[in-house]
Amino acid sequence: EMGSTILGLGACALSSVFFGTAYVPIKRFDASNGIFVQWVMSAGILCVGMVVNAFEEFPKFQPFAMVGGALWALGNFTAVPIMNVLGLGMGMLIWGTTNCVCGWSVGRFGLFGVKAFVPAMPLLNYLGLVMVIIGGFFFSQLRPTVSTPTAEEIVIVEESSRPVRGDSDEDSPLLASTVPVGLDRRTKRLIAVIVALMAGIFYGVTFVPVIYMQDHPEQFPDASKSGLAYVFSYFCGIFITATILLVLYIAYSGNNPVVNNKITGPSLLAGCMWAIAQTSWFFANDNLSQSISFPITSMLPGVCAALWSVFYFKEITGHRNLRILTIAVCTTLTGAVLVGLSK
Repeated sequence: EMGSTILGLGACALSSVFFGTAYVPIKRFDASNGIFVQWVMSAGILCVGMVVNAFEEFPKFQPFAMVGGALWALGNFTAVPIMNVLGLGMGMLIWGTTNCVCGWSVGRFGLFGVKAFVPAMPLLNYLGLVMVIIGGFFFSQLRPTVSTPTAEEIVIVEESSRPVRGDSDEDSPLLASTVPVGLDRRTKRLIAVIVALMAGIFYGVTFVPVIYMQDHPEQFPDASKSGLAYVFSYFCGIFITATILLVLYIAYSGNNPVVNNKITGPSLLAGCMWAIAQTSWFFANDNLSQSISFPITSMLPGVCAALWSVFYFKEITGHRNLRILTIAVCTTLTGAVLVGLSK
């Protein structure tokens, strides 16, 4: 029991570092609306999935697990636009809050048909969750300085105002759903926060199909108890959904999508890093359950990303922001530790 707990917490730590760092390679480049970026990321994710599948000796493919991957891809569809407005750290921390609450609720109360898991020390678990949420509130009070070229014309859904790289035709058709440049910074920020909170809901239920299969052997008699057996199926769901979104975008743009060639390599690297993190999270769920792993792995990556925002991207500056960030990080870390101890 103690050994599995230590392994699970170690997997959470590894997952948090890779999640918090995955978008760093992308952040230095103009990612436009993020649709092409997500597709290249999904290709990297699928490559890692193939390696995991071989390591697991090619378990049976589970189509239902693809639903979880599709849910994640729909949430990630908004990631780049959110980070363009809020910055890397703040964006990840805000969607991490709803991700945390949704994932914890599913595991703790048995929502959507999964079995409820009651921790050994429920009060400690509740207290840790509350502290994680309070930390998320503090993070939302940060006022980052975002210097990416798309900050003034950020895409909230599907728009970009730049032509395809190498396209010299000034009259090329462009998508027309840009948030108007005239919108003040506060309004853009509010929209981005709301979208980030909604994305967190998709992230929070992404494991439900896999855990449901594991909890209902009468419906899925061939379902493995090992989370790693579902990684390839889950990642296939991500790749297929990202491909569908890309095809729809190409059709909608009149075969004139916005593509920055220089971001291809960083996006592939980001996808591989994310896939390693998600694979570690599958392993953590096997050893800890969602009610333990979610508060840790949904919030600590944001702390890691916030450190990148402070020391590398210089998005979070000023005494006020740094003071709030320090309080938020300490609160979140304390909450994560309490949740871990509640096991």
